[in-house]
Amino acid sequence: MDSRAPSPPSAPPERGAWRIPGNRLGRRLLVAIVLFSLAASLVSTAVQLAADYRGEVHALDERLEQLRLSYAQSVAQSLWSLDEAPLRIQLEGMTTLPDVVQAEVDSALGTHYAAGAAPGTEQAVVRSIPLHHGPLFLGTLRVSATLEGIHARLGERVLVTLATHAAQTFLIALFVLFVVQRMVTQHLATMADYTRGLGPAHLDSPLVLRRRAPAPGGGDELDEVCSAINEMRESLRQELGERQRSEAANALLAEAGEVLLTSLEVEKVLPRVASLCVGALADWCVIDLLEDGEMRRVGGAHVDAAKRPLLDELQRRYPPGPGSASPPAHVARQGPPVVVVHVTDEKLRAMVVDEAHFQLARALGIQSMLVVPLVAREHRLGAITFVSASPGRYGPAELALARELASRAAIALDNARLYRHAEQAIRLRDVFLAVAAHELRTPLLPLQLRLQSLLRRSRSGAPLEPARLLEEVAAAERQTKQLGQLVDQLLDVSHLSAGHALELRRRRMDLGELVAAVLEEMGPRLAASGSEVRRELNGPAVGWWDARRLEQVVTGLLLNALKFGEGRPIDVRVTPGDGTVRLVVGDHGIGMPEDERERLFERFGRGVPVRHYGGLGLGLYLTRQLVAAHGGHISVESRPGEGSTFTVELPVGEAPRAVG
Repeated sequence: MDSRAPSPPSAPPERGAWRIPGNRLGRRLLVAIVLFSLAASLVSTAVQLAADYRGEVHALDERLEQLRLSYAQSVAQSLWSLDEAPLRIQLEGMTTLPDVVQAEVDSALGTHYAAGAAPGTEQAVVRSIPLHHGPLFLGTLRVSATLEGIHARLGERVLVTLATHAAQTFLIALFVLFVVQRMVTQHLATMADYTRGLGPAHLDSPLVLRRRAPAPGGGDELDEVCSAINEMRESLRQELGERQRSEAANALLAEAGEVLLTSLEVEKVLPRVASLCVGALADWCVIDLLEDGEMRRVGGAHVDAAKRPLLDELQRRYPPGPGSASPPAHVARQGPPVVVVHVTDEKLRAMVVDEAHFQLARALGIQSMLVVPLVAREHRLGAITFVSASPGRYGPAELALARELASRAAIALDNARLYRHAEQAIRLRDVFLAVAAHELRTPLLPLQLRLQSLLRRSRSGAPLEPARLLEEVAAAERQTKQLGQLVDQLLDVSHLSAGHALELRRRRMDLGELVAAVLEEMGPRLAASGSEVRRELNGPAVGWWDARRLEQVVTGLLLNALKFGEGRPIDVRVTPGDGTVRLVVGDHGIGMPEDERERLFERFGRGVPVRHYGGLGLGLYLTRQLVAAHGGHISVESRPGEGSTFTVELPVGEAPRAVG
């Protein structure tokens, strides 16, 4: 690195105006080192002091034990022979040992011998040694030692150790302060001067520190900070260069947003969006929408108006088909954005269908390409393709702009589709309410007429024959039951729409007996329709099911057969199997095409126009939900003019477990 440190082009202020006098960083570092070293010295000294104290006390204990081993026998012999002179000499000899201050003997005859001075009670260690001559107890030898000498010696060591550590710490701290000042602080000040003088007009002058150039890969933290400051300077310089491009991109997005907001028919305004992109982001641009798995081109524009017919020819002759390998088709269906920096002939031939397609693409001008998906609420709606006649035009910035533009277009497209779906839902709701009102009025009006007839006859005093009255009441009961079934259907649909499962009350029952009871109850209606019911109820067909819910299933299938059977025979079969029971209801009426079968079980789904056959469009939907709630499956086979056959497969189930 150069040893010269250039300053920014503008004249910087004086260094003293920016620096904090006194090298505060060095002082704080010095204080921190001193405090830490003192704390460490205190801790280490305390640990050493504790270890030395334990060693001294242990040595004292060993000396007392040595007295017991060395003197006890001779003292006992002197006491046995009643020779006081040797005894006193022995006691005096004991007190000459380190830290032993007194030795005394209490004989069994009551005689007391002592040598030395009595120790203080707080720092004394006394050891009592029994004296024997053979089996005969002669007395007790007590040796007293003091800890004062140990404490004094340890105090001297502490002072010497602390003084040595303090001097060593202070010298090391001074050396560290000097090193920090020379190697760190002055360079930090240089960095501060540089950054304060850095401005938009001075971004071409790099920061250079007055220090020896490091070896390759051997830079330290200061070199890293210097490099970071220079990287920041370069980043700022690049950012200033990109600001105009960013402003142009924001202008493009704003204009595109205004265009997208002009109409809810976004497919009609997408060509205008493509026109905005040419020139600013591409030489030509196309927009494809994904609808039911098929690609449909809705917009395209070229910067050269003379080449617009080529775009039309491209769409007419080579639209993106279902198995197309083109980048727009791949990105629209499943892939991430695609950036091709340079479209070579080899890459282009992999995208096209034939030689004519290749020549047409080259005539439009394709050297680099960018494709981004149209995604809203995790749903793929299509793709936008940007193409340039110059290689290397697209990079991260262009990709980010294209993705943002595609995101706004996708949101506008999704909102427009949601608006159309909402309109369709409102229309469907209005139709449903009208049909529901009609269906509810259908049993209600005859019931009202019957009750009015009975009321008039009663008021006029005309006699009411019991048979006629019974007939009228039975008819009224059937009509109220029909009305109740319609209300139950509405309640069940509301329950399912709220996300709640249908409640089942299972009990052991025979499906054949249930079907027979439903046929018996629907006898008058079946007779009135003219349809012959051919039943085949094999049994026993026993399982654990909800009888009321299965009655709804059987009734719904029979009513459906009556409505569309055109008076022809109706086949009803119940067949038990291995763990399952099968219910089949077939008619020989109008039937339906194949594409209507699956939609037949949807909510409000119909296979025929409502104005011809009426109904809420909920019967088969609820039937499927009830069968599924029992763990079963329902299917239909039908052909136009040959009728429809509904097959229900029900597992026999298990007895419900007792709660608690």
